[in-house]
Amino acid sequence: MVSFSRLTIRNFKRFAGEHDILLKGDGRVTIIGAQNGDGKTTTMDAIHIALYGKRGFSSLYPEGDFHRWLEAAYSVEGKGDRHILLALDIDDPIQGTIRISRTYWLMGEEYGGVEEEVGVEISGKPLPREPGESRTGLAEKWIEDYLPHAAMRRFLVDGERLSDLDPKCIDNEIIRGIDDVIGIGLLHRLKHHLNSTKRGTLRALTPEDQIDSVSKLLDLLEKYKGERDISKSELEACQSVLEASNGRIVEIQEEIEKLTREGGSKNANLRLEYAIRQSELTSSRRDVHEHLMESLPFVVAGLPSDLSEWRLEEVVAEKRTSERIEGQVDFLREVVDDAAVGKITRKKLIQSGERLSELTRKGGVVSPLSDLDLGAIEVLVKCHSSLGMEDAGARVRESISGAVTKLDLFDETEAELREVASGFGITEKAAELRNLATEVGTLQAEVARLRGEEQQAEENRRQVEGRLEKIRQREDGDSLLNRRMTRIDQLETLYELVTSSVRESFAAPLEEAFLEGFELLSRKSGRLEEVSIDTSDYYTHLKMRGFEGNWLERDLSATERQHVGLALVYALRRARAIGDWFTPLPVVVDTPTSRMDHEHKTWSITKFYPQLSNQVIVFATSDDLAGGLFEELLGSGAVGSQLMIRETSENSVEVINSDLSAFFGG
Repeated sequence: MVSFSRLTIRNFKRFAGEHDILLKGDGRVTIIGAQNGDGKTTTMDAIHIALYGKRGFSSLYPEGDFHRWLEAAYSVEGKGDRHILLALDIDDPIQGTIRISRTYWLMGEEYGGVEEEVGVEISGKPLPREPGESRTGLAEKWIEDYLPHAAMRRFLVDGERLSDLDPKCIDNEIIRGIDDVIGIGLLHRLKHHLNSTKRGTLRALTPEDQIDSVSKLLDLLEKYKGERDISKSELEACQSVLEASNGRIVEIQEEIEKLTREGGSKNANLRLEYAIRQSELTSSRRDVHEHLMESLPFVVAGLPSDLSEWRLEEVVAEKRTSERIEGQVDFLREVVDDAAVGKITRKKLIQSGERLSELTRKGGVVSPLSDLDLGAIEVLVKCHSSLGMEDAGARVRESISGAVTKLDLFDETEAELREVASGFGITEKAAELRNLATEVGTLQAEVARLRGEEQQAEENRRQVEGRLEKIRQREDGDSLLNRRMTRIDQLETLYELVTSSVRESFAAPLEEAFLEGFELLSRKSGRLEEVSIDTSDYYTHLKMRGFEGNWLERDLSATERQHVGLALVYALRRARAIGDWFTPLPVVVDTPTSRMDHEHKTWSITKFYPQLSNQVIVFATSDDLAGGLFEELLGSGAVGSQLMIRETSENSVEVINSDLSAFFGG
């Protein structure tokens, strides 16, 4: 298994001169103790930059300027030439000792700014280069192949940032994490390349005067796909909550039924009537929701039951007359141009034609439809018919009136049941049932809305693809460009199949590893009954005893969010080890117990971190492992090296081997 054995830092921030930090000991956990401000984050940054240079910096500080940052990072007490050296030694059981080093020469703007030297040595020998291949380019490609940045960054963990994780979006974190860890980020790059090639090919198939419209169609296609996927994800989450609420309603109904049996026949009769009224009310609610998603908005907006009220036929006739007039004028222009008459004669002929044409134009029809073109009017007429607007007003009024009546009957029955059931505990159950019924109604409306949005986005997508297909059909089906488009479509299908297959194969290992990691972390682990991950979109559902629905969708505390984030790191790390794609990697954690109470700290330090990886490097303040935690960790036998970052002057520090018991309050 790969492990980090030594970190070399020279003239970097508070590390003046050269420092060799031994990261590997007899145990799997290396503890590096330091007070805030002494150099924990600096050392973590050094690992990032040593491995990935500017890419590592950008993942840490997305808005930062790398060269300015390096200039500011040069040690105040720097020694020797003005340069920064960051290097990481890695022990590989097959290749031996690997050394990745980056030297940054700070030359000043007048001499070219910052220059970088990147080197990779294996067992003391530099990588062999092909003719014409640069040392830097070879080193960067080799590092990316050996330790892909997208994967390794998942295991360089800032404990402070974990508490900012949004648990409701953990499925997105899992998707990105899996793609990073198992290496299918390459497939995403292929998909991006295919999209670019498809755009270029479609432009080549399109007349020059229509290229801009094709670009807009392609942008719309991506937009509608994104809207469809978002609506689908939100719909599934809403349906999950709705299913849990309906399940709780059934449970409460059974509980009330049991209590009413104990309360006598009058309670039983009222309970039966209550169930009937509730069923009727639910049916009415569903009916009103259907109207809400179909004709009700148009009834409220004042769309007439008969479009003749808006002078439909007159508006259509006027629109067709205008089209005919415009066509006649265009024909006149073509005839005059073909006749090759003089400019003055041409102008007089066209003006005369336009005047004669205008004489045939009817007066403007005043109607709400006047501003629509013929195509939009035709769509409106079709929708008017499909929505049944002829009798929609009567149907909506009847539906709402019936729903109000059933609601009144339900309220009366509920009041009677509450009065009779007082003292039997039914009142509280009925109140909860009523709240749940209201919530279910809201959720049903939301489900209907999201389903409509998903269907509309999918219909929009199909229409855009249909228009793009017409562009392809203008070209010979066996042409080079069309054959290229067919091949791109086949590759995109293959991309979807491979991606979904790989993700699906990781579902079960992820569920098991997430559950295992959470159990090692939290004192609440005994309440976690099930972890399920949807293989289609990796929607993650945690079933916690005593909590209805998905536990991740409640407002979690900072500690709980940190546990979720660490369990995700654990799951990705373990799932990666289960697969055959890559060698297991070390995990580096800064501030491991930030924002945890003492009980959770104990649980995390003694149970979780020793099991997290084959090598775990922990940067800790004195508070992180205080109160006997360090002694408990020592007792586990997992601790190897103990290192201390200590100040040697106001502007410099050093790293020494040290018994950290006193540092952590022992």
